[in-house]
Amino acid sequence: MEEEDLLDSHPDLVDPEWRRRAEAGARAGARKDRRRVRKQWRARLPRPRGRWWGASLVLLVLGVTAAAIVLVGSRPKTEPAAPNPTAVPVLAHVDLARPYDRTPAENWAKGFDGMATTATAAFKPEVVTEAYAQVKRAISAARLEPAVVTGHDPAAFLAQLAPDARPWIASKMAEHGKGLLPYVTEIADGYRLLDAGPRTFGTLSAHPGAKPGELAVDAKYVVAYAFDDPHPGGLTGPAQIVSFVRVDENYVLRSGTRFSKTSQGLWLDGEHSAFSSVGCAAAKTGFLAPGYANPPVGPAPAGERDAPGYYDPKYPVPTLDGCPD
Repeated sequence: MEEEDLLDSHPDLVDPEWRRRAEAGARAGARKDRRRVRKQWRARLPRPRGRWWGASLVLLVLGVTAAAIVLVGSRPKTEPAAPNPTAVPVLAHVDLARPYDRTPAENWAKGFDGMATTATAAFKPEVVTEAYAQVKRAISAARLEPAVVTGHDPAAFLAQLAPDARPWIASKMAEHGKGLLPYVTEIADGYRLLDAGPRTFGTLSAHPGAKPGELAVDAKYVVAYAFDDPHPGGLTGPAQIVSFVRVDENYVLRSGTRFSKTSQGLWLDGEHSAFSSVGCAAAKTGFLAPGYANPPVGPAPAGERDAPGYYDPKYPVPTLDGCPD
């Protein structure tokens, strides 16, 4: 009998229980061999260090955050809107401590320091300097002097003029209700200016006058007045408390023997003026009052704007004042 037949006929191999145990042992051995092979294969790979996935996640988050910061930092900064030099906003925040904010007068000089002068070769520099000083004193008295502006006494302004020039100017002031237009600014009774004080913006330019011995000075300027309000919480915009007086004036300084002693000095030879953001009832009587003195009105038509000449002396003086006839 061949060897293979002898194995098949072996008593243990033909025993069913023995065969069952043998097959189970073979399967268990095979599983053990597979686990050993996988373990050996993994041992050859680089082992990940502790918390590798957690560290990777942190690095990813930090990278995204840094990129976001760079992008935000690279965006152009949004600057506050600069004040429009030729308009007063109807709707804007009002702060009585900073009344000129968001108006053309925001960056103007306080008092009379906002008047620039130009040089001329027609006269000696010291003569032009003195002429400008005289004109500045006259305008300051007319538009800033408390005795005139709030005291309603034009004497301080008239005193700046040549003696022969005063009677005619005084009569013209009386014809206009001795008030705002022309020549001087007077605040209507019942209203008070803020401590911020008026601000000015303009130019003075000298040139020879029409006659020998005359030095003419063209004054183009704006004065802004900030009014107090006992109920500031109800204000909707700076136009209600900041009023503007726009003026073009021609002064003539006369000197020399061609003129009598009482005619020598400063003369006011012409004047054009307008106003905006004012109380209309007071303006009609020649006085200055704030815009909040007017009855409430609806919003202006879309696209409607003030004439730039109200706030910028390089433009002509407007012919309208914004008040109904």
